[in-house]
Amino acid sequence: MTEPDINGPASLFDAMRFFGDTFCEAFDPGGVPRAHWQPLMNALDTIAPSVLAQRQERVRRMRHEDGATFNPFNDTGGRGTPWALDMIPLPITAGEWAGLEAGLIQRAGLLEQILADVYGPQNLIRQGHLPAELIYANPHFLRPCHGILPAGNRYLTYYAADLYRGTDGRFRVLRDYGDHPAGIGYALENRIVISRVFSELYHRTQIRRLAPFFHTFHLSLVERTTLRRNDPGIVLLSPGPESRIYFEHALLSRYLGYPLVEGQDLTVRNGDVFQKKLAGLEPVEAIFRHIADDSSDPFALRRATGSGVAGLIQACREQQIEVVNPIGSGFVDTPVLAVFLSALCRQLTGGDLLLENHPAWWCGNESDRNHVLANLEQLTLMPAMEPDEPPAVSTDRIADIGTAPHRFMARALVQPATAPAWNPDSVGPRYTLLRVFACATENGFTLMPGGLAITAADVPTLLGSAPEQQQSKDIWVFSDRPVTPFSLMGGLQTIDQFKRGSDLPSRVADHLLWLGRYLERAEGLIRLLRSVFRRLSGETRLADIPDLPFLLSLLRAENTIPPVPDGGAPIPRYRELAGQLNAAITNKDRPASVVAVLKRVQEAARNVRDRLSLDSWRVINRLDGFADAPNGDPLDLLDDTLFTLSAFSGLAMESMTRGLGWRFMDMGRRVERAINQTTLIRLGLPRVCMDSSSALEALLEVSDSIMTYRARYRTAFQLAPVMDLLVVDESNPKSLAFQCSRIAGHVEELPRKDPRRYATAEERLALEMLTAVRLLDLSGLDCKKSNDRRAALEKFLKSMEQRLTDFAQQVSAHYLTRVPATPHFSAIRGESQP
Repeated sequence: MTEPDINGPASLFDAMRFFGDTFCEAFDPGGVPRAHWQPLMNALDTIAPSVLAQRQERVRRMRHEDGATFNPFNDTGGRGTPWALDMIPLPITAGEWAGLEAGLIQRAGLLEQILADVYGPQNLIRQGHLPAELIYANPHFLRPCHGILPAGNRYLTYYAADLYRGTDGRFRVLRDYGDHPAGIGYALENRIVISRVFSELYHRTQIRRLAPFFHTFHLSLVERTTLRRNDPGIVLLSPGPESRIYFEHALLSRYLGYPLVEGQDLTVRNGDVFQKKLAGLEPVEAIFRHIADDSSDPFALRRATGSGVAGLIQACREQQIEVVNPIGSGFVDTPVLAVFLSALCRQLTGGDLLLENHPAWWCGNESDRNHVLANLEQLTLMPAMEPDEPPAVSTDRIADIGTAPHRFMARALVQPATAPAWNPDSVGPRYTLLRVFACATENGFTLMPGGLAITAADVPTLLGSAPEQQQSKDIWVFSDRPVTPFSLMGGLQTIDQFKRGSDLPSRVADHLLWLGRYLERAEGLIRLLRSVFRRLSGETRLADIPDLPFLLSLLRAENTIPPVPDGGAPIPRYRELAGQLNAAITNKDRPASVVAVLKRVQEAARNVRDRLSLDSWRVINRLDGFADAPNGDPLDLLDDTLFTLSAFSGLAMESMTRGLGWRFMDMGRRVERAINQTTLIRLGLPRVCMDSSSALEALLEVSDSIMTYRARYRTAFQLAPVMDLLVVDESNPKSLAFQCSRIAGHVEELPRKDPRRYATAEERLALEMLTAVRLLDLSGLDCKKSNDRRAALEKFLKSMEQRLTDFAQQVSAHYLTRVPATPHFSAIRGESQP
């Protein structure tokens, strides 16, 4: 191999020409670019490296804004690991893809035949083609699912496989996935991003689109289960935000139009599956399952899990529900099953496998075991049944194999191909796997033309289960014919009738209600802290700031800063006070700190991710940086965060339809704002008359009403007009009366089961609160006169606090008790957990 001409034009891909002895996707052994890579390489070489670096940064930014992460709760900060996407795609020729397509369709059909036998007559065991250990000692085999006939007699409806290209250039199958294959949503997201970053190149290249595959998936599901073609009852079942790939679930739900549900959203009644909604139970006809086999039904499988649906397996047995994939299809994931596929293919189809397996041996077979023992140092010893939990292996591996040989298998070392990947300022090689996806159709299986390429700097990382150390690529499958544009952005189905004021699952309503409360709680806390920091930022001594004791007393009443110790001064020394205030912002261990409340905002938003617009979700993602903000000016940090929260509120006000989702979120805001305003006034009222008028000014500032007061009254701060503005003025969006009016309006629109028009408990409470605030008499309220008026106002405020708390509990009891109590944060004011 000749060295490159150092005087010739440099290419970004020169580093790939002479890398190692692995198969190179981009160059042949002579260092010549492969024909199908040449157009892509030429296009990238015409772009300056600095511009390419900017585009890679754009890719990263788009991933962050979309919230593409793994496991949002995998660290103490509550943030996920970003989904790393390399901007250089992996092209595959039409001819090579046709060979892969034929091999994978054959493999999926073979695996389906095996599943049909394993969960049916089990002739393969009787005839000795499968060892009994592979069934009865296999955690992937679910005995309660034996004998179940799935819809359309299809035992495998959604399948994925990991492939690698060996040193000889041939593709081999490394792993099979049938339980709940992951990655198709990330593959879709990769395509969306790369097609935008390289829009011109993408559209002038004949690249097969992904949308037709999803369209086929949906139509096949509808036809197989004889669902209603217009508005079929299909849901996407997810474990919830604790899933490490919840982003994928939310994306697929939005893209396919399937409501995103969790196990607590579904219930089985008399063999039928229903979704719990505010107005009652709604039938479900099909479930796109993204939870593990053994977590699908806690009753039948005796599993302590909250992600499944009790009675689901019985509903499947009675053929009342279609589940994709059928429960029990995780048998396909058994690692050692691949050892038997070649023989089973000849037995069941009369032909050979078109795609080879990666070389592997099962220690339960004597000849294989002898081979493994003779070549133990050159092989990788691994569990035969369970890929995620390897058996305990001591230093004496030979003894371990002898003790339980059926539990072990070994496979040859994997030497995958390398593909070009973008480094910080150049292109370098990374080892590569391909994950491809197939779905069942009326005529067999169809393969998604593309998929997910996974890359890593070394083979162990590539084969491991740490996606935060890997990268991904979009796979471009070239077509030898013109590509017809096709998109699912318009939806998968038509409807016969319009639906206004859509119903809402109880769990979603619960999280939206608390999202509104957390947003308002965060805004109120930030405004209060900002008022304090504004006063500390000047040159005035602490003792000379007249309204500082008033503001600090409000913070202490909210448990935001520590109380005054016995015999201590109301205003501590500056350094001590600064430490308390900074802890109130960034201390994650304090439940009343800003960072703790913002974390609750993000958690509530993640639980309703599929209900939020992309712009709203991008605003929520900006809160990620709050905990890691540099030690700069806390006032700037509070201002920026308040601006972000206000942006979300504006988007919610202008973008969300006025359905039940918006109503519950806004009702949460109104309840929290009313409680906050009532508490602030009640706590501040005794000090207002003891201190100067500056306390009234501070109260107006914290309530975000000071400009309104100055424009309306054009006078000094007085108690009666301040109370009028903050309590009874229904035109002021920050007043107590305004909140009560909005609460009453929302309650009137909530669904009712009882056709009789009797007022519900929450309606009566809402009406009582609105009437009480409208009838409140503030005439004669003055600090210089008798305390009777002030005492009456204090009594009214205490009564309103109790009524608001009762109202919130009544709404939860009436509409949200169909789901287990959610551990929402309500300890700041001593509220009981919902």
